[in-house]
Amino acid sequence: MIRMDWQSIYEHLKAAGFDVYALGQHQGVCAKPYIVLRANGIYQGLGIEQVLYELLLYYPADYYYRFEEYISRVKKAMNLIYPQVKLVDPETPHYLDPDVMGFMTSLTYGIKKISEINRMRKE
Repeated sequence: MIRMDWQSIYEHLKAAGFDVYALGQHQGVCAKPYIVLRANGIYQGLGIEQVLYELLLYYPADYYYRFEEYISRVKKAMNLIYPQVKLVDPETPHYLDPDVMGFMTSLTYGIKKISEINRMRKE
């Protein structure tokens, strides 16, 4: 099984031709589509954890009519690394982010892993 983490998702999206940034990296207005990838916490279960990653998708305000097609392209690219990475929270409502003058939505993906926490010790 291929190891999946923030770096792997970042590299996968870059290889698929997307402009990808970590939190705080992108500067200025949204002149072209881009993705901000962020770690979004961990859901801790008994012996298994689900690590969450959120893709914040930005699209220039003047081209909203193309936003849905862009979102679809991102989902298809991410589906290439399914089942290791699974869409767990579908697309959020679109809104205009006045700070970057671009429309934004997000997709949340999860990676299930065996946890080192909340496990019975073998003796």
